[in-house]
Amino acid sequence: MNRRDFLQFGLRGIVVAGLGKGFYNTTSEQVEIVRTSVKIRNLPAALQGLKIGLLTDLHASFVVSSETIRSAGRLLMAEKPDLIVMTGDYISGSTRFLSGSVGQFKKEYLSKCIDALSGLKAPLGIYGVLGNHDFWSGPESVKAICEAFTRQMGMVWLRNSSVEIRRGRGSLHLLGVDDYWEPSCSLAAACKGVDTDGIKILLSHNPDINDEIFLLRERIDLVLSGHTHGGQVVVPFLGQPVMPSKFGQKYRAGLVRDGDRQTYISRGVGCLLAPIRLNCPPEATVLTLT
Repeated sequence: MNRRDFLQFGLRGIVVAGLGKGFYNTTSEQVEIVRTSVKIRNLPAALQGLKIGLLTDLHASFVVSSETIRSAGRLLMAEKPDLIVMTGDYISGSTRFLSGSVGQFKKEYLSKCIDALSGLKAPLGIYGVLGNHDFWSGPESVKAICEAFTRQMGMVWLRNSSVEIRRGRGSLHLLGVDDYWEPSCSLAAACKGVDTDGIKILLSHNPDINDEIFLLRERIDLVLSGHTHGGQVVVPFLGQPVMPSKFGQKYRAGLVRDGDRQTYISRGVGCLLAPIRLNCPPEATVLTLT
């Protein structure tokens, strides 16, 4: 074997090994539980230690197994969260930037997703918002998702609206918006009537909602998001080659601070287009307020 053949053989081996590792990283055994403490100014004593369970980007489809979604739900429930939030992309819907309709909505994938998460429950409730793929598959998809999650687990949908969460003598306002890329997204509507001095946590599938928060000069303590998949395929020292965000790598994953506001971006559970994850395993998240 000459030097050129050797290099080509080695390169092919690296590619095959990388694809194999990437596929293994999407399996149920690789889902991680991520525990994060979030300091919030003026947090009422009654809310100290409040646990928020976060699941996002399930992407139920032929490339994401129900066992992977089930594993994420089990890991989350083992942490005994006080409330659970879900921030969209429950299915892999139509993908606008590619020809055809990759991952077009199919009811059987939604059913598998619901069954896999049937054990979810929390004393302060389960709340959700929709992601871009949920909308991209059309009104039928949105209706089916909302009805299924409400029927199965009592999901409270925050579509440009808010609820007050109370524990003991303390309370916080939980807000939610439709996906940032949708015309129906309205942060102003979600904030309407909310006590400006209270603790405010916003659910938004897309972390780019921070741009709208800045423009409207709204005071939000914590934003919970997904959308980026943590990069899904992350190149060392470079990050994700193509980020679906106007802010580049800033909101790729983890806890990001913008002044007094913080944003947590989960790597999510599922994956898109291909069952491959490199350097960013799937996650279920528990955020503890302090």
